Amino acid sequence: MVDFDGGVAVITGSAGGIGLGMARACLTRGMRVLLSDLADHRLDAAVVALSGQGASVIGHAADVRCRSQLEALRDRAMSEFGRIDLLCNNAGVGLTKPLVECTAADWDLLLDVNVKGVANGIAAFLPAMLEADRGHLNATASLSGLVSDPHLGIYSATKFAVVGMMGALARELTDTSVSASVLCPGPVDTGLLDSSAVHTGEAASAGAREYLSAGMAPEEVGELAIAGIADGRHWLFSHAALTRRIVENQVASMFDDGTLYVDPIDWTEQR
Repeated sequence: MVDFDGGVAVITGSAGGIGLGMARACLTRGMRVLLSDLADHRLDAAVVALSGQGASVIGHAADVRCRSQLEALRDRAMSEFGRIDLLCNNAGVGLTKPLVECTAADWDLLLDVNVKGVANGIAAFLPAMLEADRGHLNATASLSGLVSDPHLGIYSATKFAVVGMMGALARELTDTSVSASVLCPGPVDTGLLDSSAVHTGEAASAGAREYLSAGMAPEEVGELAIAGIADGRHWLFSHAALTRRIVENQVASMFDDGTLYVDPIDWTEQR
């Protein structure tokens, strides 16, 4: 269990979107929060906004691709708050592109941020949690880490990796006081693809942007995630019914006739 009241949460990718939603959910439970993101005005604005509401929050810019920067993030949390109870490895990059068109740079970027970023967070924070004999590590994967959709090949590959990594970690921590979970959200209105375009150089398709903009509010997803962690859940879903339908149909196809189940995508309808 996480010590929420008076505890400390460190959240990467928290200048906006789901990460900021998680921060708000932690603050309502009495936690102190260290927001982290790339150094830009959004991080400063998030800290100012939350601090203005009387929250105990600080910001620290860090690039999750660099392990030493996450070690510095850990050290900042310890120096400012004296403890770390929750790490949310939430930073991520999205890309919609046919695999045949994906470049080596596309692969490097998404693997470095989405997979190695989580691995770097675990490496930087887990030893301190084990030494303190308390703590929880969460990572944001995706529904695309459970099933695959066309044009999301690299993104799905990275999110499948995060699901596997966090499952292995949770089992390795069974006999300790530290625990782990994974968030697999469905469509969320975070603006992820548009913000990712700054790094990928690829504009999101109109259909993908429309589909995600009709998704759940990131504040709601953040609340669901933190509530699930408080309940001791490993699997955290924003769209539980949707996820169950797709995963069950996929498994049925695997064992019934060995075909690949394809969930029809309607970009104009919120699933």
